[in-house]
Amino acid sequence: MTDDENAGRELIRLMTGPWVARSVAAAVRLGVVDRLAEGAADAGELAGALDLHTDRLDRLLRLLSAVDVVQSRSGRYELTGTGAGLHREHPSRLRDLVLLYDSAMFAEAWGSLEESVRTGRTAFEAAHGTDVFSYLSAHPREADLYSAGMAAGGRFGTVLPAVYDFADARVVADLGGGDGDLLATVLDHAPHLRGVLVERPAALPAARARLSGYLESGRATVVAGDFLESVPSGADVHLLSRVLHNWSDDEARAVLRRSRKALEPGGRVLILERILPDDGNPLLPTLFDVHMMVMTTGAERTEHQYEALLRDAGLTTERVADLSLEMRLLVAAPLPG
Repeated sequence: MTDDENAGRELIRLMTGPWVARSVAAAVRLGVVDRLAEGAADAGELAGALDLHTDRLDRLLRLLSAVDVVQSRSGRYELTGTGAGLHREHPSRLRDLVLLYDSAMFAEAWGSLEESVRTGRTAFEAAHGTDVFSYLSAHPREADLYSAGMAAGGRFGTVLPAVYDFADARVVADLGGGDGDLLATVLDHAPHLRGVLVERPAALPAARARLSGYLESGRATVVAGDFLESVPSGADVHLLSRVLHNWSDDEARAVLRRSRKALEPGGRVLILERILPDDGNPLLPTLFDVHMMVMTTGAERTEHQYEALLRDAGLTTERVADLSLEMRLLVAAPLPG
């Protein structure tokens, strides 16, 4: 194959990526993945069980086989390790992320990417007429989809206790803590801790459900609030997981300043983000940087950019550690004085 042919093939692969994503999402919504999790089946058996068109389903399954979601053995399809992660009961909960990424809410926002690049306007606002958080407040169904997807995308947090020692902490506040899964992970690991979760009102029911045991025992509280305006006092560790990348530099500074003001003496701010390297363009951080451009006023940032924001807020980088899925933990400490 010539260089031109290789280049053409690669360009076609890139351009048809959305078709693959849509096909995977269709298999999830149609129940194909959940049915195959029960055992191997041929296209006819699957079609009969799910009331689908046999030939069309078989063609979809062939594509899913080509991208390693299913595999065929003697005409019978079964899930691969990749496909198993899309099952409704799989602990990764990636099914929720697939459905969010394939939603009309996201697709329409990405459809306005050119508008964003041309004008500097947020693509989501160009598509939907408002910012993403106002939109979610007015659309409960989409808000539930968003919350579930964000929870699934936050599974990297399960390794946080392995890279940060909470032994000297007393109270951990998760600012913008979503459904409470990250805070629950920390509280599970460190039974001496108490936790506070701060979130917008629409997200609180899911957080209360996830943290119900800690709420009943008095180890956790859930607070409706806006961390751009205020941060509850009393915690010596603040968690900011995938929060700062949603906001402009001015807004991120405001969050960090309020965090620094509310932090107990000797406390730390833990920032979990896809931090861009100063050199090179790794796929996931740069992809999510453009996604932030589509969805919000924010961005993924380099260590140097975070340090500039931190210093404006009276904080400084203490250390940076790698997490999974190209996420990183930045530990910020108060500046002397």
